Amino acid sequence: MARSIQPRTKPAKTAAPDSPKRDVSAPGFETSEDAIFHQLYDPGCTPLTPAEAETVWGEIDARMHEIRFCLAQFVFVLEEHEHVVDRCRTPDDVTSLFVESKLPDAIRGNPSSALPTLLKWKAEIADFRAELTAFYAGPKFKKKSAREAMWTRSCELLMRYPVSTLKIMEWYHVASSWCTTPESPAMDELFLARLMPDRALCLSVFQTMKAAFEQMEQLRQRVLYSHLRLVISIAKQSCSQSQQLIDIVQEGNIGLVKALDRFDSSLGHKFSTYATWWVRHEIMRALARQTRVIRIPQHMLATISRINRAEQAYVKRYGVEPTVEELAAELEMPKARIHAIRQMARQQISLQAPIRSNALSEDSEITQEDRFGTPADNDDFNPELHLSFQFLRDVVHKAVDKLPERDRKFIRMRFGLDGYEPMSIRQIAEEFHLTRERIRQIENSVFEKLRKSNPELASHWQDSLY
Repeated sequence: MARSIQPRTKPAKTAAPDSPKRDVSAPGFETSEDAIFHQLYDPGCTPLTPAEAETVWGEIDARMHEIRFCLAQFVFVLEEHEHVVDRCRTPDDVTSLFVESKLPDAIRGNPSSALPTLLKWKAEIADFRAELTAFYAGPKFKKKSAREAMWTRSCELLMRYPVSTLKIMEWYHVASSWCTTPESPAMDELFLARLMPDRALCLSVFQTMKAAFEQMEQLRQRVLYSHLRLVISIAKQSCSQSQQLIDIVQEGNIGLVKALDRFDSSLGHKFSTYATWWVRHEIMRALARQTRVIRIPQHMLATISRINRAEQAYVKRYGVEPTVEELAAELEMPKARIHAIRQMARQQISLQAPIRSNALSEDSEITQEDRFGTPADNDDFNPELHLSFQFLRDVVHKAVDKLPERDRKFIRMRFGLDGYEPMSIRQIAEEFHLTRERIRQIENSVFEKLRKSNPELASHWQDSLY
Protein backbone atom coordinates (compact mmCIF):
# COMPACT_ATOMS: atom_id res chain seq x y z
CA MET A 1 0.00 0.00 0.00
CA ALA A 2 1.39 3.39 -0.91
CA ARG A 3 2.15 5.56 2.07
CA SER A 4 0.59 9.00 2.11
CA ILE A 5 2.99 11.90 2.24
CA GLN A 6 2.61 13.89 5.42
CA PRO A 7 3.66 17.55 5.54
CA ARG A 8 6.67 18.36 7.69
CA THR A 9 5.91 19.91 11.04
CA LYS A 10 7.61 22.98 12.40
CA PRO A 11 10.92 22.56 14.22
CA ALA A 12 10.80 21.94 17.94
CA LYS A 13 11.27 25.00 20.13
CA THR A 14 14.27 23.37 21.79
CA ALA A 15 16.22 23.25 18.51
CA ALA A 16 19.56 24.97 18.39
CA PRO A 17 19.21 28.60 17.29
CA ASP A 18 21.55 28.15 14.35
CA SER A 19 20.06 24.88 13.10
CA PRO A 20 18.12 24.76 9.81
CA LYS A 21 14.33 24.51 9.81
CA ARG A 22 13.83 20.80 9.88
CA ASP A 23 11.69 18.45 11.94
CA VAL A 24 13.85 16.78 14.59
CA SER A 25 11.10 16.30 17.15
CA ALA A 26 9.60 13.18 15.59
CA PRO A 27 9.91 10.07 17.79
CA GLY A 28 11.44 8.01 14.95
CA PHE A 29 13.61 8.69 11.92
CA GLU A 30 12.56 7.86 8.39
CA THR A 31 16.10 7.87 6.98
CA SER A 32 19.67 7.73 8.18
CA GLU A 33 20.00 11.38 7.08
CA ASP A 34 17.40 12.34 9.69
CA ALA A 35 19.31 10.47 12.39
CA ILE A 36 22.53 12.29 11.52
CA PHE A 37 20.64 15.59 11.45
CA HIS A 38 19.27 14.88 14.91
CA GLN A 39 22.73 14.22 16.33
CA LEU A 40 24.12 17.38 14.75
CA TYR A 41 21.44 19.77 15.94
CA ASP A 42 19.95 18.18 19.05
CA PRO A 43 20.64 20.51 22.01
CA GLY A 44 21.56 17.45 24.09
CA CYS A 45 24.55 16.87 21.79
CA THR A 46 26.08 20.27 22.48
CA PRO A 47 29.75 19.92 23.52
CA LEU A 48 30.57 20.56 27.17
CA THR A 49 32.45 23.68 28.17
CA PRO A 50 35.81 23.14 29.96
CA ALA A 51 34.22 24.04 33.31
CA GLU A 52 31.29 21.67 32.73
CA ALA A 53 33.62 18.87 31.62
CA GLU A 54 35.75 19.26 34.75
CA THR A 55 32.65 19.10 36.95
CA VAL A 56 31.26 16.04 35.16
CA TRP A 57 34.52 14.10 35.37
CA GLY A 58 34.86 15.00 39.04
CA GLU A 59 31.38 13.61 39.70
CA ILE A 60 32.16 10.44 37.71
CA ASP A 61 35.32 9.85 39.76
CA ALA A 62 33.39 10.38 43.00
CA ARG A 63 30.70 7.86 42.01
CA MET A 64 33.35 5.36 40.93
CA HIS A 65 35.12 5.65 44.31
CA GLU A 66 31.79 5.01 46.03
CA ILE A 67 31.26 1.86 43.95
CA ARG A 68 34.77 0.67 44.77
CA PHE A 69 34.13 1.18 48.50
CA CYS A 70 30.92 -0.87 48.33
CA LEU A 71 32.56 -3.68 46.36
CA ALA A 72 35.41 -3.84 48.89
CA GLN A 73 32.89 -5.14 51.43
CA PHE A 74 32.25 -8.34 49.46
CA VAL A 75 34.48 -11.37 49.97
CA PHE A 76 34.49 -12.44 46.32
CA VAL A 77 35.94 -9.07 45.24
CA LEU A 78 39.01 -9.66 47.40
CA GLU A 79 39.45 -13.05 45.79
CA GLU A 80 39.04 -11.54 42.31
CA HIS A 81 41.85 -9.08 43.07
CA GLU A 82 44.12 -12.07 43.71
CA HIS A 83 43.17 -13.50 40.31
CA VAL A 84 44.00 -10.17 38.66
CA VAL A 85 47.52 -10.33 40.12
CA ASP A 86 47.89 -13.88 38.77
CA ARG A 87 47.12 -12.59 35.27
CA CYS A 88 49.95 -10.02 35.38
CA ARG A 89 52.78 -11.66 33.43
CA THR A 90 54.03 -8.75 31.30
CA PRO A 91 54.29 -4.96 31.72
CA ASP A 92 51.37 -4.56 29.30
CA ASP A 93 49.21 -6.69 31.60
CA VAL A 94 49.97 -4.36 34.50
CA THR A 95 49.03 -1.22 32.57
CA SER A 96 45.83 -2.78 31.16
CA LEU A 97 44.52 -4.38 34.38
CA PHE A 98 45.27 -1.45 36.71
CA VAL A 99 44.70 2.31 36.62
CA GLU A 100 48.20 3.35 35.62
CA SER A 101 47.97 6.95 36.82
CA LYS A 102 47.06 5.83 40.36
CA LEU A 103 49.84 3.27 40.75
CA PRO A 104 52.85 4.18 42.92
CA ASP A 105 55.61 6.06 41.13
CA ALA A 106 58.01 3.12 41.40
CA ILE A 107 55.61 0.85 39.49
CA ARG A 108 54.33 3.50 37.08
CA GLY A 109 57.84 4.36 35.91
CA ASN A 110 58.93 0.73 35.57
CA PRO A 111 56.00 -1.70 35.09
CA SER A 112 58.39 -4.61 34.53
CA SER A 113 59.45 -4.45 38.19
CA ALA A 114 55.86 -4.41 39.49
CA LEU A 115 55.36 -8.18 39.73
CA PRO A 116 57.26 -8.77 43.03
CA THR A 117 55.40 -5.85 44.63
CA LEU A 118 52.03 -7.10 43.38
CA LEU A 119 52.77 -10.62 44.70
CA LYS A 120 53.35 -9.19 48.18
CA TRP A 121 50.11 -7.24 47.82
CA LYS A 122 48.31 -10.43 46.81
CA ALA A 123 49.56 -12.17 49.97
CA GLU A 124 48.23 -9.26 52.07
CA ILE A 125 44.84 -9.54 50.37
CA ALA A 126 44.71 -13.29 51.03
CA ASP A 127 45.47 -12.75 54.73
CA PHE A 128 42.90 -9.98 55.02
CA ARG A 129 40.28 -12.06 53.18
CA ALA A 130 40.67 -14.81 55.79
CA GLU A 131 40.40 -12.15 58.52
CA LEU A 132 37.28 -10.62 56.94
CA THR A 133 35.63 -14.04 56.57
CA ALA A 134 36.29 -14.76 60.28
CA PHE A 135 34.96 -11.30 61.18
CA TYR A 136 31.72 -11.91 59.26
CA ALA A 137 31.27 -15.20 61.14
CA GLY A 138 32.02 -13.66 64.56
CA PRO A 139 29.97 -11.58 67.01
CA LYS A 140 31.71 -8.26 66.19
CA PHE A 141 29.99 -8.21 62.81
CA LYS A 142 26.81 -6.90 64.46
CA LYS A 143 28.57 -3.73 65.65
CA LYS A 144 28.32 -0.92 63.10
CA SER A 145 31.58 0.74 64.17
CA ALA A 146 33.49 -2.55 63.81
CA ARG A 147 31.99 -3.12 60.35
CA GLU A 148 32.90 0.39 59.21
CA ALA A 149 36.47 -0.08 60.42
CA MET A 150 36.87 -3.38 58.57
CA TRP A 151 35.38 -2.01 55.38
CA THR A 152 37.65 1.04 55.52
CA ARG A 153 40.68 -1.23 55.89
CA SER A 154 39.48 -3.35 52.97
CA CYS A 155 39.00 -0.33 50.71
CA GLU A 156 42.40 1.15 51.63
CA LEU A 157 44.08 -2.19 50.89
CA LEU A 158 42.41 -2.58 47.49
CA MET A 159 42.89 1.08 46.53
CA ARG A 160 46.63 0.79 47.03
CA TYR A 161 46.76 -0.59 43.46
CA PRO A 162 43.37 0.27 41.88
CA VAL A 163 42.20 -2.13 39.19
CA SER A 164 40.78 -0.87 35.91
CA THR A 165 37.28 0.52 35.50
CA LEU A 166 36.32 -2.39 33.24
CA LYS A 167 37.00 -4.85 36.06
CA ILE A 168 34.97 -2.77 38.52
CA MET A 169 32.03 -2.76 36.12
CA GLU A 170 32.32 -6.52 35.67
CA TRP A 171 32.24 -7.15 39.43
CA TYR A 172 29.34 -4.75 39.88
CA HIS A 173 27.22 -6.75 37.43
CA VAL A 174 28.18 -10.01 39.15
CA ALA A 175 27.08 -8.61 42.52
CA SER A 176 23.92 -7.27 40.90
CA SER A 177 22.97 -10.70 39.52
CA TRP A 178 23.45 -12.29 42.95
CA CYS A 179 21.58 -9.59 44.88
CA THR A 180 18.57 -9.65 42.53
CA THR A 181 18.15 -13.44 42.65
CA PRO A 182 15.15 -14.63 44.76
CA GLU A 183 15.90 -16.04 48.20
CA SER A 184 16.65 -19.73 48.54
CA PRO A 185 18.81 -21.96 50.80
CA ALA A 186 21.45 -22.10 48.09
CA MET A 187 21.52 -18.31 47.76
CA ASP A 188 21.77 -17.86 51.54
CA GLU A 189 24.81 -20.12 51.51
CA LEU A 190 26.25 -18.12 48.60
CA PHE A 191 25.75 -14.85 50.48
CA LEU A 192 27.55 -16.28 53.49
CA ALA A 193 30.52 -17.56 51.48
CA ARG A 194 30.91 -14.93 48.73
CA LEU A 195 29.30 -11.68 49.88
CA MET A 196 28.43 -11.26 53.59
CA PRO A 197 26.32 -13.30 56.02
CA ASP A 198 23.57 -10.72 56.57
CA ARG A 199 21.39 -10.65 53.45
CA ALA A 200 19.46 -7.53 54.47
CA LEU A 201 22.68 -5.61 55.10
CA CYS A 202 24.12 -6.87 51.84
CA LEU A 203 21.07 -5.65 49.90
CA SER A 204 21.37 -2.27 51.63
CA VAL A 205 24.99 -1.98 50.49
CA PHE A 206 23.95 -3.03 47.00
CA GLN A 207 21.22 -0.37 46.83
CA THR A 208 23.78 2.29 47.76
CA MET A 209 26.11 0.98 45.09
CA LYS A 210 23.29 0.80 42.52
CA ALA A 211 22.31 4.43 43.14
CA ALA A 212 25.93 5.52 42.64
CA PHE A 213 26.13 3.43 39.46
CA GLU A 214 22.96 4.95 37.99
CA GLN A 215 24.18 8.47 38.73
CA MET A 216 27.50 7.66 37.09
CA GLU A 217 25.76 6.24 34.01
CA GLN A 218 23.75 9.45 33.61
CA LEU A 219 26.98 11.45 33.70
CA ARG A 220 28.62 9.08 31.22
CA GLN A 221 25.65 9.45 28.88
CA ARG A 222 26.05 13.20 29.05
CA VAL A 223 29.70 12.86 28.04
CA LEU A 224 28.81 10.51 25.17
CA TYR A 225 26.07 12.74 23.77
CA SER A 226 28.31 15.80 23.95
CA HIS A 227 30.86 14.08 21.67
CA LEU A 228 28.51 12.69 19.00
CA ARG A 229 29.38 15.55 16.65
CA LEU A 230 33.04 14.55 16.95
CA VAL A 231 32.12 11.03 15.82
CA ILE A 232 30.16 12.38 12.83
CA SER A 233 33.02 14.60 11.72
CA ILE A 234 35.46 11.66 11.81
CA ALA A 235 32.96 9.34 10.09
CA LYS A 236 32.48 11.79 7.20
CA GLN A 237 36.21 11.69 6.51
CA SER A 238 36.18 7.87 6.29
CA CYS A 239 32.84 7.21 4.60
CA SER A 240 32.97 6.19 0.95
CA GLN A 241 30.16 5.91 -1.58
CA SER A 242 29.62 2.22 -0.85
CA GLN A 243 28.85 2.68 2.86
CA GLN A 244 25.98 4.38 4.60
CA LEU A 245 27.16 7.26 6.78
CA ILE A 246 24.88 6.19 9.62
CA ASP A 247 26.60 2.77 9.73
CA ILE A 248 30.03 4.37 9.98
CA VAL A 249 28.76 6.72 12.69
CA GLN A 250 27.49 3.78 14.74
CA GLU A 251 30.87 2.07 14.48
CA GLY A 252 32.45 5.30 15.66
CA ASN A 253 30.04 5.40 18.60
CA ILE A 254 31.33 1.99 19.66
CA GLY A 255 34.83 3.43 19.71
CA LEU A 256 33.55 6.39 21.72
CA VAL A 257 32.14 4.05 24.38
CA LYS A 258 35.43 2.15 24.55
CA ALA A 259 37.29 5.41 25.00
CA LEU A 260 34.94 6.38 27.82
CA ASP A 261 35.58 3.06 29.59
CA ARG A 262 39.34 3.53 29.42
CA PHE A 263 39.73 7.28 29.89
CA ASP A 264 41.54 8.53 32.99
CA SER A 265 40.61 12.14 33.73
CA SER A 266 43.27 12.46 36.44
CA LEU A 267 45.99 12.68 33.76
CA GLY A 268 44.71 16.11 32.71
CA HIS A 269 44.06 15.32 29.03
CA LYS A 270 40.94 16.29 27.08
CA PHE A 271 38.55 13.42 26.47
CA SER A 272 38.03 14.45 22.84
CA THR A 273 41.77 14.09 22.17
CA TYR A 274 41.80 10.60 23.67
CA ALA A 275 38.52 9.53 22.05
CA THR A 276 39.55 10.57 18.53
CA TRP A 277 42.02 7.70 18.27
CA TRP A 278 39.51 5.11 19.49
CA VAL A 279 36.75 6.38 17.19
CA ARG A 280 39.02 6.33 14.15
CA HIS A 281 40.39 2.89 15.17
CA GLU A 282 36.91 1.33 15.36
CA ILE A 283 35.86 2.90 12.06
CA MET A 284 38.96 1.59 10.29
CA ARG A 285 38.43 -1.90 11.71
CA ALA A 286 34.79 -1.85 10.59
CA LEU A 287 35.71 -0.73 7.09
CA ALA A 288 38.34 -3.44 6.88
CA ARG A 289 35.74 -6.06 7.87
CA GLN A 290 32.87 -4.85 5.71
CA THR A 291 34.41 -3.55 2.48
CA ARG A 292 35.83 -6.91 1.35
CA VAL A 293 33.82 -9.78 -0.04
CA ILE A 294 36.24 -12.25 1.53
CA ARG A 295 37.19 -11.40 5.09
CA ILE A 296 40.88 -10.88 5.81
CA PRO A 297 42.11 -11.33 9.40
CA GLN A 298 43.05 -8.18 11.27
CA HIS A 299 46.72 -9.11 11.60
CA MET A 300 46.94 -9.59 7.83
CA LEU A 301 45.35 -6.20 7.24
CA ALA A 302 48.02 -4.71 9.48
CA THR A 303 50.69 -6.45 7.39
CA ILE A 304 49.14 -5.13 4.17
CA SER A 305 49.18 -1.61 5.60
CA ARG A 306 52.80 -2.08 6.62
CA ILE A 307 53.78 -3.08 3.08
CA ASN A 308 51.87 -0.14 1.60
CA ARG A 309 53.54 2.31 3.97
CA ALA A 310 56.97 0.89 3.15
CA GLU A 311 56.24 1.19 -0.58
CA GLN A 312 55.08 4.80 -0.23
CA ALA A 313 58.14 5.67 1.87
CA TYR A 314 60.42 4.12 -0.75
CA VAL A 315 58.78 6.12 -3.55
CA LYS A 316 59.10 9.30 -1.52
CA ARG A 317 62.75 8.59 -0.76
CA TYR A 318 63.99 7.45 -4.19
CA GLY A 319 61.30 8.62 -6.63
CA VAL A 320 60.68 5.16 -8.16
CA GLU A 321 58.53 2.17 -7.33
CA PRO A 322 60.40 -0.49 -5.31
CA THR A 323 60.86 -3.99 -6.67
CA VAL A 324 59.82 -7.03 -4.70
CA GLU A 325 63.45 -7.67 -3.79
CA GLU A 326 63.87 -4.15 -2.47
CA LEU A 327 60.65 -4.39 -0.46
CA ALA A 328 61.74 -7.73 0.97
CA ALA A 329 65.06 -6.22 2.08
CA GLU A 330 63.30 -3.15 3.52
CA LEU A 331 60.75 -5.17 5.50
CA GLU A 332 63.00 -8.17 6.23
CA MET A 333 60.32 -10.40 4.75
CA PRO A 334 60.55 -13.28 2.23
CA LYS A 335 59.70 -12.38 -1.36
CA ALA A 336 57.17 -15.21 -1.58
CA ARG A 337 55.29 -13.78 1.40
CA ILE A 338 55.12 -10.32 -0.19
CA HIS A 339 53.75 -11.86 -3.40
CA ALA A 340 51.14 -13.80 -1.41
CA ILE A 341 50.07 -10.75 0.60
CA ARG A 342 49.73 -8.64 -2.54
CA GLN A 343 47.50 -11.31 -4.07
CA MET A 344 45.42 -11.31 -0.89
CA ALA A 345 45.12 -7.50 -0.90
CA ARG A 346 43.40 -7.41 -4.29
CA GLN A 347 39.76 -6.45 -4.20
CA GLN A 348 37.24 -8.92 -5.56
CA ILE A 349 35.00 -7.97 -8.49
CA SER A 350 31.26 -7.96 -8.01
CA LEU A 351 29.07 -9.89 -10.43
CA GLN A 352 27.02 -6.69 -10.82
CA ALA A 353 30.06 -4.64 -11.88
CA PRO A 354 30.42 -3.71 -15.56
CA ILE A 355 31.82 -6.57 -17.64
CA ARG A 356 35.39 -6.18 -18.79
CA SER A 357 36.44 -7.91 -21.97
CA ASN A 358 39.32 -10.36 -22.14
CA ALA A 359 40.94 -7.72 -24.29
CA LEU A 360 41.63 -5.79 -21.05
CA SER A 361 43.99 -8.48 -19.82
CA GLU A 362 47.54 -7.60 -18.91
CA ASP A 363 49.34 -8.19 -22.18
CA SER A 364 46.57 -7.63 -24.74
CA GLU A 365 45.09 -4.69 -26.55
CA ILE A 366 41.46 -3.62 -26.82
CA THR A 367 39.95 -2.36 -30.03
CA GLN A 368 36.50 -1.48 -31.23
CA GLU A 369 36.54 -4.50 -33.53
CA ASP A 370 37.29 -6.86 -30.62
CA ARG A 371 34.10 -5.80 -28.87
CA PHE A 372 31.61 -4.99 -31.62
CA GLY A 373 32.96 -6.66 -34.75
CA THR A 374 33.30 -5.02 -38.17
CA PRO A 375 30.98 -4.73 -41.18
CA ALA A 376 33.09 -7.40 -42.86
CA ASP A 377 32.24 -9.83 -40.06
CA ASN A 378 28.71 -10.58 -41.10
CA ASP A 379 28.15 -12.90 -38.16
CA ASP A 380 29.52 -10.61 -35.45
CA PHE A 381 28.80 -7.09 -36.63
CA ASN A 382 25.93 -5.41 -34.78
CA PRO A 383 24.91 -1.98 -36.20
CA GLU A 384 23.02 -1.03 -33.07
CA LEU A 385 26.02 -1.67 -30.82
CA HIS A 386 28.28 0.04 -33.35
CA LEU A 387 26.20 3.25 -33.19
CA SER A 388 26.01 2.98 -29.43
CA PHE A 389 29.79 2.80 -29.33
CA GLN A 390 30.10 5.91 -31.49
CA PHE A 391 27.86 7.82 -29.06
CA LEU A 392 29.74 6.39 -26.09
CA ARG A 393 33.04 7.52 -27.58
CA ASP A 394 31.82 11.13 -27.66
CA VAL A 395 30.72 10.91 -24.05
CA VAL A 396 34.08 9.38 -23.08
CA HIS A 397 36.01 12.19 -24.75
CA LYS A 398 34.05 14.79 -22.79
CA ALA A 399 34.65 12.92 -19.53
CA VAL A 400 38.36 12.34 -20.18
CA ASP A 401 38.94 16.03 -20.82
CA LYS A 402 37.91 16.73 -17.20
CA LEU A 403 40.57 14.40 -15.72
CA PRO A 404 44.03 15.46 -14.48
CA GLU A 405 46.85 15.33 -17.02
CA ARG A 406 48.31 12.00 -15.87
CA ASP A 407 44.94 10.25 -15.78
CA ARG A 408 44.01 11.72 -19.15
CA LYS A 409 47.22 10.40 -20.68
CA PHE A 410 46.67 6.98 -19.09
CA ILE A 411 43.16 6.63 -20.57
CA ARG A 412 44.36 7.67 -24.01
CA MET A 413 47.22 5.17 -23.95
CA ARG A 414 45.13 2.32 -22.53
CA PHE A 415 42.22 2.62 -24.96
CA GLY A 416 43.92 4.19 -27.96
CA LEU A 417 42.27 7.62 -27.94
CA ASP A 418 43.42 10.76 -29.74
CA GLY A 419 45.96 9.06 -31.99
CA TYR A 420 47.46 6.70 -29.40
CA GLU A 421 47.72 3.01 -30.11
CA PRO A 422 45.98 0.81 -27.47
CA MET A 423 48.63 -0.33 -25.01
CA SER A 424 48.78 -3.17 -22.52
CA ILE A 425 49.38 -2.69 -18.80
CA ARG A 426 52.97 -3.85 -19.21
CA GLN A 427 53.63 -1.28 -21.94
CA ILE A 428 52.10 1.53 -19.90
CA ALA A 429 54.16 0.47 -16.86
CA GLU A 430 57.32 0.76 -18.92
CA GLU A 431 56.21 4.15 -20.25
CA PHE A 432 55.51 5.55 -16.76
CA HIS A 433 58.45 3.69 -15.12
CA LEU A 434 56.07 2.08 -12.62
CA THR A 435 55.21 -1.47 -11.65
CA ARG A 436 52.31 -3.27 -13.27
CA GLU A 437 50.57 -3.50 -9.91
CA ARG A 438 50.75 0.29 -9.56
CA ILE A 439 49.31 0.71 -13.06
CA ARG A 440 46.39 -1.54 -12.11
CA GLN A 441 45.77 0.66 -9.07
CA ILE A 442 45.83 3.78 -11.23
CA GLU A 443 43.41 2.13 -13.67
CA ASN A 444 40.92 1.34 -10.92
CA SER A 445 41.28 4.86 -9.52
CA VAL A 446 40.63 6.48 -12.90
CA PHE A 447 37.57 4.32 -13.53
CA GLU A 448 36.21 5.24 -10.10
CA LYS A 449 36.72 8.95 -10.82
CA LEU A 450 34.86 8.58 -14.12
CA ARG A 451 31.95 6.78 -12.47
CA LYS A 452 31.58 9.35 -9.69
CA SER A 453 32.00 12.49 -11.77
CA ASN A 454 30.10 11.31 -14.87
CA PRO A 455 26.86 9.43 -14.10
CA GLU A 456 25.86 9.75 -17.73
CA LEU A 457 29.04 7.97 -18.81
CA ALA A 458 28.50 5.18 -16.28
CA SER A 459 24.94 4.55 -17.46
CA HIS A 460 25.90 4.56 -21.16
CA TRP A 461 28.92 2.35 -20.46
CA GLN A 462 26.79 -0.20 -18.68
CA ASP A 463 24.10 -0.08 -21.37
CA SER A 464 26.70 -0.74 -24.04
CA LEU A 465 28.01 -3.80 -22.26
CA TYR A 466 24.75 -5.68 -21.73
